[in-house]
Amino acid sequence: MNIDTDYAFPLTAVFSKEEIEQRFWKCLYTSATEEMLHYWVVLPKSLKPAELEPVTFPEVGLTNIGRYLTMDNSPYLEVWAAYERCQWEMNASDWLFKKLAMMGEKVLHRRLVGKASENGIFADVLTLKTHASGDDVISRYTVQKDYNRDSGGGNYFLLKASCAAHDYASLANDIYFTVVNWNLLHRSNLAMAELLTSVNLDGKNAFKIPVSWHANVIAENRLIVEHTLDGVNYGVINFYFYSATVCHSAEEAFEKSTLRFREYEHSVTLAANELEPISNDINTALGTILTCTGELYSDEEKMRAFYQSYIFNCSGLWCYVELVGQHRNDKSYHFEANKRCLEIILATLNINIK
Repeated sequence: MNIDTDYAFPLTAVFSKEEIEQRFWKCLYTSATEEMLHYWVVLPKSLKPAELEPVTFPEVGLTNIGRYLTMDNSPYLEVWAAYERCQWEMNASDWLFKKLAMMGEKVLHRRLVGKASENGIFADVLTLKTHASGDDVISRYTVQKDYNRDSGGGNYFLLKASCAAHDYASLANDIYFTVVNWNLLHRSNLAMAELLTSVNLDGKNAFKIPVSWHANVIAENRLIVEHTLDGVNYGVINFYFYSATVCHSAEEAFEKSTLRFREYEHSVTLAANELEPISNDINTALGTILTCTGELYSDEEKMRAFYQSYIFNCSGLWCYVELVGQHRNDKSYHFEANKRCLEIILATLNINIK
């Protein structure tokens, strides 16, 4: 695999209006029986439809809904649209990165856009893959997300434009223009996989969670939000709140909140890195946020779980928010759903203590 070459990652169009009219055409995809899968995409005029009927690829969990190939003597380019229905709300970017890992794509460049407080984070990604033949292929991916009106959950879409690595320099601008110029023809009113519901803390302080999650107060200063489906828990988010008279620092909030892992004979073991501040681009009302990640291990249950906590001081109240759930894997989306729920909570959390 050739990873030494500096492959360009254009972020602006270089074509004039006249050049766009000369070089591209607008394709309307309406072959699928479900209107929610219909889309439009701007393609180079050298590309024509090659495969329009939906074809499922179970090994990567994707259904092809459009494949377009170069039909003349210009450098070969292929554009491919696909989707997957997923039950839970997650970032379209996280969905895409899982697919790229499953397909063996090496990420060369990435651009993340969107907001956690709105429809989540989306991605524009350039990748490199060496096929069994030894050929290096460059691909650029972008993603869309929409509510599935028929079955619930969300439709997660990707558009992929690929070419041989040795042709990429001549096609980079065409590829960029194609992957950023496409959209759904019949988008729903909800660009998410789930509706959100509000959790009130005391009438004026609140946050939001996806409707498949449930919140319960279990102590005066403790609240849990859990993703329990058919009696099985796939993720839990713990909240601890401490007044300034009880807790004086983020480190003290961490020690108080994680004491429960150490105070019982059969408690789980927490291995986590040190608390470190992160850039707060999710909710400025939360001020400085510290975080750490790690793993919880139960010797009794032979279970390992992903752990992440966020600690911040809001309106004089120390807040410890902790996620425990499945590690990232190729068999489910629980890790991605847990991550997205926690982001929604942090993005919408409103605490106003007077």
